[in-house]
Amino acid sequence: MKFILTISALDPTGGAGVSADIKVSKVLGFFPCSIITALTVQSSSKLFSVHPVDAGIIERQFDTLISDFEFSAVKIGVVPKLEMAKVISDYLEKLKCPKVLDPVIEAGVGGKLGEKEAYEVLMKSVEVVTPNYTEARLFGMSSDPEELALEIHRKYGCNVVITGGELKGRDVICEKGKIYSVEADLIQGDFHGTGCVYSTALACYLAENDFENAVRKARIFVLESVKRGFKVRQRLFTNP
Repeated sequence: MKFILTISALDPTGGAGVSADIKVSKVLGFFPCSIITALTVQSSSKLFSVHPVDAGIIERQFDTLISDFEFSAVKIGVVPKLEMAKVISDYLEKLKCPKVLDPVIEAGVGGKLGEKEAYEVLMKSVEVVTPNYTEARLFGMSSDPEELALEIHRKYGCNVVITGGELKGRDVICEKGKIYSVEADLIQGDFHGTGCVYSTALACYLAENDFENAVRKARIFVLESVKRGFKVRQRLFTNP
């Protein structure tokens, strides 16, 4: 059995966060374990509140899980507090497997979820970070996607995938300083959960593939999840 650890917030709609991570992991043949960083109150159209879990609870969850499971991959999503990020970073250093960070700053419907400073700590403990273009601009100065990806790589030391929803379906990748793109069809619409789906799929694929094959497979997986998507009131949901 292959085990993946997902670290993120709970989205009660099931469209993003740990709920999405679990669905993706199961589809790709992994048994998911989860550490909850925050409880959220949100609907399909609005984020009402975020309730971070105490950093001490995060630490206890880690201790309990790593005493039982050997993980093949780790995905990190919403981390709302710097103190929490420092705890997570310390444990990530102990895990010898691919680690993927999706630096979620704001919810798709608006409202703050994570802190930039928290993700800056975590970037130094992961293999790859997967911001969208708006998120990536918070960590670098350049407006050019290729230059921005390289800048983030040089600054934090991790590989970078700037995901392509805002780049007309083109993911911009910096792998150990090498820049290239992965393109796929772009389906119009603001789908809930695409970042979570992509980063979890990438973590799973990295456990069994080289980096370039993993990013290509993850891009296709997201596209298929969007094609199977559905609508709740005015909000579009991915469907892994």
